Parts: sequence; structure tokens; C-alpha cells
Amino acid sequence: MAKFAYKARDSQGKLIRGFVEGNSRDEALASLRNKGLHVTQIQATPQSGLSRIIGHSVSRQPVKSKILAVLARQLAIQLEAGVSLIASLQLLEEQSQDKRLAKALYAIRLDIASGSSFTSAIGKHKSVFPHEFIHLVETGELAGELPTVFDQLAEYYQRMDELQKKVSEALMYPTIIGAVAFVMIFVLIYFILPMLIANFTVLGVQPPQITQMVLNFRHFTVQYWYLVMAVLVTVSAFGYGYLQTEHGQYIKDKVTLGLPVLGNLRKMVIFSRFCRVMSMLLSSGISMVKALGIVERLIRNRVISQAFRDARFAVEKGHGLTEPLKHHPIFPTMLVQMVAVGEETGNLERTLMHLSNYYDNEVNYAVSSFTKVLEPLVMLILAVVVTFIVVSVYLPMMQMISNIRF
Repeated sequence: MAKFAYKARDSQGKLIRGFVEGNSRDEALASLRNKGLHVTQIQATPQSGLSRIIGHSVSRQPVKSKILAVLARQLAIQLEAGVSLIASLQLLEEQSQDKRLAKALYAIRLDIASGSSFTSAIGKHKSVFPHEFIHLVETGELAGELPTVFDQLAEYYQRMDELQKKVSEALMYPTIIGAVAFVMIFVLIYFILPMLIANFTVLGVQPPQITQMVLNFRHFTVQYWYLVMAVLVTVSAFGYGYLQTEHGQYIKDKVTLGLPVLGNLRKMVIFSRFCRVMSMLLSSGISMVKALGIVERLIRNRVISQAFRDARFAVEKGHGLTEPLKHHPIFPTMLVQMVAVGEETGNLERTLMHLSNYYDNEVNYAVSSFTKVLEPLVMLILAVVVTFIVVSVYLPMMQMISNIRF
């Protein structure tokens, strides 16, 4: 599908610039005219192969949680204040700093102005808005409770943004330290060590075995750099290709969940998201089967997503939610027991919301504990590596001093 840049005027004569997609120029032109626009200029926009690949991969990712939280909160405030939906969308479109979101809001506003429902208009932009956002908007529009739904979405995305920030902060420290250590070791091996060894050789000092090992490694990587690069590129290409397959992604997700500390942290984040989304969907009147289908598409870990798929099939056959969750070892006992209590009391939505708050608190505690444990662990690993390199540099110096002394 080609992309066209256009200039047009709306019914009030306001000049509008933007982009539209279509299989041909005539189809794009017809699409704009159907929206009530008088097109004054339209032309195809050339796009390189690399740009298409990058654009496609970026467009598949929904808008960030922080941006969605602000959008939902502003929509809730404006609709509660009596501002029309079209006027609210136009104001948010003009204020948005995210180009993809602004473009989507513009298209949604034109669709609504042309007579489309909010649900059908926003449903055309699944690459921008996540599944739960679209389905809750649908529920809110049918029930006439859009401000309430947007309040729920704002709270949900705000919590998701806080969780993502905490996890990112926990991983930032070891990433920075590891990068600095890599640069230091690279400089030591490839620049400092050869100069020192050259000076020691002139003085008749033979490098010890540990130093010789480092020198042999450096010599091999320098002399056969093309072979090293070929192996790295080949392994990376095959690894990347395998991880793009269904089986490769499943194995990667399974390994991720099995990691000692990060695996449990990842599970708690996923279960918190599951509980909060299910609570919002069920309290909005969406059926259990449809809510599980939304969660299944929402969860990106294929191991847990498959477990929810099995749970959805069981619910479709008339079982409760507790029974299928109990048969999957991936779900913790407390989660299964709380879901059972919620189903027995008929208040599953509230139970799931309490569970979500519990998992949020557990994630906060786990991130704090993980950071405290990770800092000395990273320092210990770096100390061992740096010590090995430093010893390989200083042993010849000590040997040279010993030769001079005797």
C-alpha cells in the first residue's frame, strides 16, 4: 500500500496537510473526498527499503503507556466538562508531540465527523492503540460512560508506566557499568598491553603464561578479524532468524521466565497487568471469553499467552476460570486461590483489582531487592575480569623488576 502526501481544505475552508494510504492515487483521493475534504494537491511519497522496514517495525508498537495515560486523562476531563468528542480530539491532536498519535487522532476525528462511531474509527488504528484501549472504548460508548472508561484507562496506563520505569531503572545500573568495563578491557588488551609487552621484550623479559594467553587472544582477533566478524554475523543472523519463528520466540519467553530473579519479576509484571486489565474489562460488562481473548493478545510472553488461550477454550466449554488456571504450573497458587474466591463470591472484578495492587507492591519490593543484590554482584564480576587483565599486565613488570634486582 502506497503513502500519499496531500493538501486539502475542510468544510470551514481550513487548510489541512497530511498523509493518506491507498493502493493507488485514485483510491487515496476518493478516501479523502469521502471524509468531506476538498483536495488541492496529492502526490506519492517515495520510501526506501530500509525506511519501509524501520517504519513497519515501529508502527507495530503501540504508543507508550505514559502518552496513553495523558491522552485518556485529558479525554476524561474534557468529556466530563461537556466538551464534544470531536472538539476534544482536535485539541489533543494539536497538543500531541507524538506524530503517530496526532495522525491517528486526526483520522479518527474525520471519521467521526463523517458519521462513524468512535469505536469503529479508533478500531482502524490498532497499531497505535492497544487491544484493551479499543475494547474499553467500545464498552464505554455503548454504555454512554466514556468519561468513566477513560478514567480507568488513565489509571491503568499510569501504573503500567510506573512499573516499566522501575524495571528500566533496575537494569540501567548494570548496563552502564558493563559498558564502561567493556571499554576499559578493550583499551587494556588492544592498546596498553601491546605497548608494555614491547618494552618488556626489549629488556629481555619473557611474558608469563597468563599474559601470553591474553596476547594470543589479541593476536588471533587482530589477525583473523574477518573470520571473527563472519562468525559473529553468522551466529547473530541465525539467532535472530530463529527468534523470529514461533518456536524460537516461545523458547526465548520460556527461558526468560526461568531466570532466577528476572524471571519472577517478569511474571509479577505480567500477572499485575492481567489482573488489572481483566478487572477493567469484566467491570465494564465484557464477557469472560472476550476478556480472556483480549488478554491473550495483550500478553507478549508466549508461554503465558498460550496458558490464557487454554483457559479461554475451557471457559468457552462452560468451565470457570479457576479450573484451567489450576492446571497450568505457570500460575502461582495465590493467584488461583484468589480467582476461586472471586468466582465463588461473584465479585471477581474487585478481587482481581486487589491482586493487581498486590503484584504492583511486590514488583516495587522485588525491583528494590534486585538492585541491592545486583550492584555487589556486578562489581564482583567486574573485579574478577579486571583483576585478570591487570595481573596479566603487572606480572611482566614484576618479573622485570626481579631481573634488574638480581
